[in-house]
Formats: sequence, C-alpha cells, structure tokens
Amino acid sequence: MSASVASPSVLLNRILSLRESCPFLLASDTFVQSATLLTNELVLKARTSNPDLKVVYLSFETAIVPDYIDETRGIFIDLLGKDYEKSLSVLDHDDSRRRLIVIDSFNYIAKEKVVSFLKLIMKPNTVVYGVYHQDIPSSELHSSSSKGPSAYSYLHFLSSCVFDIRPLKFDDPDCIYYKAINEGPSFPVGVKETQQPKFYTALTYRRKSGRSLEYQFIVNSALHEYEVVNVSVNTNTGEDESLLENLTTFNLGTTKKQKEQREKVDLPFLEAQKSLGSVGGSIVYEFEKDDDYDEEDAFEDPF
Repeated sequence: MSASVASPSVLLNRILSLRESCPFLLASDTFVQSATLLTNELVLKARTSNPDLKVVYLSFETAIVPDYIDETRGIFIDLLGKDYEKSLSVLDHDDSRRRLIVIDSFNYIAKEKVVSFLKLIMKPNTVVYGVYHQDIPSSELHSSSSKGPSAYSYLHFLSSCVFDIRPLKFDDPDCIYYKAINEGPSFPVGVKETQQPKFYTALTYRRKSGRSLEYQFIVNSALHEYEVVNVSVNTNTGEDESLLENLTTFNLGTTKKQKEQREKVDLPFLEAQKSLGSVGGSIVYEFEKDDDYDEEDAFEDPF
C-alpha cells in the first residue's frame, strides 16, 4: 500500500493494530531492553482495533500470567517441558474468532522443530508473535546439530515482520548492550533499571512481492508514540579519488600529469561518424611512415 511507503509511522501503527498483512511477527531483544514493552503495546493496539480478539499466550519462561489474559478473551498455556502437539490441541477446538498467539521465547525450541512448531499454531485467522533473546547462548553450539542455519535464521527467514529491539544508547561503546551480545547476561545486573519505556527498534517489513522495507523508530510505550529515526545515506555516486587514498598498497588514481597526457593521446577515429553510419561503426586507422609494423605478416599492408 502507498501509505506503508509514504509514512513509516502509519505502517508501524497498522502492524501493531493487526491491520497489515503480517501473519508472523518476530521480535529480537536482550535482557538490557526486553521485548515485554513492545508485546504490551502490540496487545493494546490489537485489542483496540479488534475488541473481540482472543490472545493465546504460549509460555516457556513466564511464571505469572499477564494482565491482558482473562477468561473470556485469553488463554495461557505452559509449554516448558511439555509435548507441543498435545498441549496445543486445545487450539483446534477453539472458536473461529481472530487470534493473536504470543510466544514469550523461541529460544527453548530446537531449530529442527521450529518449522513443525509453527505449523501447529499458524492458521488463516491467526497472527503469531514471538520473541527471541539474542543474548542467551544457544545449546546448538556444542551439539551435533550445530551445522547449518541457526534457529533464529529460520525464524528471521520465515517471518513477515522483524523488530530488533535495543536501548536508546545502544551505539555507545560503553553500553552494556554490547557486553550482553558478546558475553551473554551477567547477574545480578538490576534488570528493572535497564528497562526503559522509551526504546529503539529497527523494523524490517517484507511485502508480498518479496521486497523488504527497513525503518528505525524510537518507541515511547508510556505515551504510545512512535518517532521515525532518519538515517543519513550517502548517495554520492561521483568519482571521488580521495576515497581511494590509503586503502591499498598501490595507487589506483591518476596524477594531474597523467591526466594531461591521457587527453593528448590521439585515438583511431570512427569512420561511421564521418559517413553517417554507412560503414557500420568500423574503426579505421591510417598508417604513417613512422609507424611500426610486422614485416613478416603477409596480410599487413601499411601503405
């Protein structure tokens, strides 16, 4: 749609309100800035635009049932250590109302079971939203199934929309975000103090045509406001030879003297330009007496 391209904030509102065609939403976070606030924002926006929406919460690490899960419009299912197919069979007998399935963590699902798990929950009237923690070490690194793409790679490939959630000052080298990504979480860290209602998210939206649109936002979950972050892109396509300096062990540019000598070189002229194309663009060179040529070539007649 045109509004998606013209206004990124409108697109984000439509995605969170479940009015955009996005059957699978994926959120990537760390303990420094978790996806909990985005999850709450999604449920709030979705319930506002769809009052009869039913929210199904699939829990792997959540001990306390969220406030938005009630008896009439919500289901809480604990899947930790359970058989997925048996535990999710209750969804097959559920009514045909539109549903939002929230998965608190994809990290507990082995990569070889990711696709089969999604097949169990993805239905025509269902939107799936799940979170993947980037700072939790994967158990696949030391197993025989470590070859091939990771579980997050599968999820990222299958998702129609990806939220990359980070703290506002994530680009600061001293930010604990980098330590969490490289070394994993260390406790105690005062997790509550790191969770800010205002956070950064990079949105990757895949259209039906396969084209991906990327935007950056600052989300204020307290005021439910979204600010578009403008990223400056260098669109200069001119030949700036200063960019090539100190990049290689040899010089790729030309000096001023070399440029002057290059302009003085007389190249063979095109006979087609003289006879208005009757020769078909052939290159004709007129030999002179001082020209060097191969005397042993019987087919060469320099004069």
